[in-house]
Amino acid sequence: MTAKNRIARVWTNVVIIACCCVCTVGVQEGHSQFIGPLTQYYANELIINPAFAGAFDALNLTASYRNQWSGLAGAPTTQIFSLHSLTKNDRVGVGLALVNDKIGVHQNTALMNSYSYRINLDKDTYFSFGVQVGFNYRRSDYGSLSAQVQDPNDPSLTSGLSLFKFEFGSGIYFRSPKLRIGFSAPKMLAGRGSINDSTTLELNRPQYFLFIRYYYPISPNLELQPGILVKYLRGLPVSVDFNLSANIKQVLLVGASYRLSESIGGIIQLNVTPQLKFGYSYDLVTAPASSLSNNSHEIMLNYLFKFTKYKIKNVR
Repeated sequence: MTAKNRIARVWTNVVIIACCCVCTVGVQEGHSQFIGPLTQYYANELIINPAFAGAFDALNLTASYRNQWSGLAGAPTTQIFSLHSLTKNDRVGVGLALVNDKIGVHQNTALMNSYSYRINLDKDTYFSFGVQVGFNYRRSDYGSLSAQVQDPNDPSLTSGLSLFKFEFGSGIYFRSPKLRIGFSAPKMLAGRGSINDSTTLELNRPQYFLFIRYYYPISPNLELQPGILVKYLRGLPVSVDFNLSANIKQVLLVGASYRLSESIGGIIQLNVTPQLKFGYSYDLVTAPASSLSNNSHEIMLNYLFKFTKYKIKNVR
C-alpha cells in the first residue's frame, strides 16, 4: 500500500470516527461549562484536544488572557498557561495546562496533564491519540450576593459551594502539511455539588469538540487558512465557530472569526521572532436576543523552543 493510500484510509477512518462520536453525543450524560469561547483556540489546541501534545516536535509554551464582555460587572475572565513537547522516542507527547476561569461569584481552576501517542504515516503526516487527567476546583461565593437580594438570610447564600473534582478527557488528531482535524472530549466526567442539605447542583457536563483547519498556499508569500470548530454541551445549542486567516510571509497572520448567532471577531498574530508569537483578538456581540453592548478582548503569547545542531568546522 502506498503512502497516499495509507493517508487516505486513515483520513476516512478519522471522519467516520468523528461523525460517529458526534452522533452518539446525544446519549451522554453529565454537566459542565464549555472550555471558554477562545477566539484564538487554534494557537493553543492543547486546551481542547490532548492528542495535540507534542505537535511541534519541540517544547511549546503558551499563555493567554481573555476578558469576555469587557466592562460588565462579573463578566467572565480566563487565564490559561500551557506547555507541551514531544519526548525522545518521537512518538509520545506530554503536556500540562493550567486554566483559571471566573464568572460572577464562580471560579474554576483546572490543572490537566496530557499524553499523546502518534502513528507516523509519512513525512510531516501522522495520526495521534491522546488522554488527559487532572483535577478541577470550583468555588462559588454565594455570600457575596447577600447584599443584593431580598432575603440575605437565605441559607443558600451563606453556605457557598466548594468542590474538588477529578477530571479525565481524550481525543484523536490527524495532522498533515495542509490539513488538521481533531475530535475530542476534554471533560468526560459528571459532577455534582451541594449548597446545603436541600440544594444540589449539577456542575459538570462532558463537552465535545470537532476541529478542522486547512492550509492553502496562494503564493510563496501568502497562505489562506480556513477553519471550523464545532462545540457541543448537552442541554445547550451546538456552537459553531467559522474562521478564515491569511498568513503573510509566515510573519503576520490576519483573520476574521464568526461564532454562529453569537459574535464576530478580528484576529491578528505577529511572529516577533521565528520562536516568539504575539496575538490579539477583538469580538463584537451579535446575538439577536442579547442586550449586551460590551465586547471581548483576548491576548496570546507563544514561545517555541527550537534547537539546531550546528556542524562546527575549523576555519583553518
